[in-house]
Amino acid sequence: MTLPFVLSLLVGCDPHDATVSGDFAMYFAQATSSNILRVKQDYDPVSCDYALTDPLDEALDDMDEGDFLSNLFEEDDCWADHVAAEEQFQADYNLKPIDCRTFDGAPYNGNAVRIRDSLVPGWEEQYEDFCCAEAHDEDADNDPDGNIFTTDDCTVRRGRYSTFPTEKAFYLHTGSLDGYRQEAVLTAEGDLQLTVHVTTQFGDMRFGWVIDPDFSPTECVEDENGKAVEQSLFEDGNWIDGWSQNDPDGMTVYYLNAGAVQANPNKVDDYWYFHRTWSAGAGFSRFGDEDAYMFSTDYIDYALDDAGNYSVNPMWVGTDDDGKVVSGYGNYGTEQYPELNCGDGDSCSRYDDYADFYQGMADNFNNGGVTRDDEEVIAVDRELEELAGLPHDDFPFNVKVEDNSWRHTEEGAGTDASGFDGWVSANPNWVRFNWSREDLAAITTGTLSKPLKGDFQLYMYSSDNTGSVWFYRGEFEITKVAEDVWGYDELEDIKRAENDTPECGE
Repeated sequence: MTLPFVLSLLVGCDPHDATVSGDFAMYFAQATSSNILRVKQDYDPVSCDYALTDPLDEALDDMDEGDFLSNLFEEDDCWADHVAAEEQFQADYNLKPIDCRTFDGAPYNGNAVRIRDSLVPGWEEQYEDFCCAEAHDEDADNDPDGNIFTTDDCTVRRGRYSTFPTEKAFYLHTGSLDGYRQEAVLTAEGDLQLTVHVTTQFGDMRFGWVIDPDFSPTECVEDENGKAVEQSLFEDGNWIDGWSQNDPDGMTVYYLNAGAVQANPNKVDDYWYFHRTWSAGAGFSRFGDEDAYMFSTDYIDYALDDAGNYSVNPMWVGTDDDGKVVSGYGNYGTEQYPELNCGDGDSCSRYDDYADFYQGMADNFNNGGVTRDDEEVIAVDRELEELAGLPHDDFPFNVKVEDNSWRHTEEGAGTDASGFDGWVSANPNWVRFNWSREDLAAITTGTLSKPLKGDFQLYMYSSDNTGSVWFYRGEFEITKVAEDVWGYDELEDIKRAENDTPECGE
């Protein structure tokens, strides 16, 4: 599968091959987003020196805390003008400030003036109640004091998966996927691509997904007679059937896994990159001035310690021939996703088997629960609500955890991580269809005999390093599929010839 591209000129000036409904959530990085920097230049043009900007000013020594804060926010006319302009900007562009950074370390070092100048006005009043762990525990004696400038009483809440809310200040902008153009195309490679264009206050927004309807990766091996034959990769059968087997609605599931990577559990700096034929699909987007990458499937977690250092932990367990876990994930204290909701007789000291491992990961992502240390864990699916201001009822974010219990494992090979058995993965990007895998593999161009319906979710981040993050979710109904008349259906044969790549058995 090649990288997706937007075929906006191929099928007429205003195609409507599908109906799409749903929502988007755009987290613009406040200080670096190209969209924000462009539209905000007409606001807050005042340039002046705030009173008491020197943190070493002797006048500060003579003020109690109340007078100091009053000078910063109430009696400073320049600051008041800045706040008024900011409030107008947020109202005009439907923006909600989100900011859960820590301020006790560099470059703020707890300095009130630096913190004030860094904050997006409107958020400081909510900071401690929203961002501080002390405001959410049951200990009434350690409640935050309501003053953001005393940072020693606030332990910032961190997501295990959605870590971006503590990295920058953001503006949250939401809207519906009421688009003016919907293009469904069957590419020359046989991939199905849906692209949607939506008008926003920041300009044209376009997004989409592309999947290989006949996705079934194979490998060339020798049979018992020494003859080269094609077989399913790792003898795992059909991946789409495996991905879809536990879908609660009986839908056909495609994970958008382009760009996924594993890490060798025995040497975690040895990354295993997927061959392009292992990619079932991809997502793409541009929002106003900002291009995006897709946040790909995770087979690895990256645990962040208090010093800001990451540890790499492959989401894999090795098992013996009885199916018991003997190695891998669960070196307690380093894993990002602890075992949750342990039952009677389970000490939570070790994953029992692969099913136990999978359920522990699924609980972390989809259900939440309690650790062996009685720590309450927010489900990853709820982190956008709990940590980034996006109500789950309005935007039901759902990371699908891959259950690979259907994969093939050779006897005695349960501790070999080179396949996909023993692994789980976290999939924030996916598409589901009401058609069967066989019907999707046979899809053709033209008006469809029956509507192709389904739903999707995409998680994107800025390819321009602006720090912006955005999400899409919704439903679709495709009634017509256009032909990619500019494609090259002989491309694979051309590349094989150019690279002298033989077919299996040649």
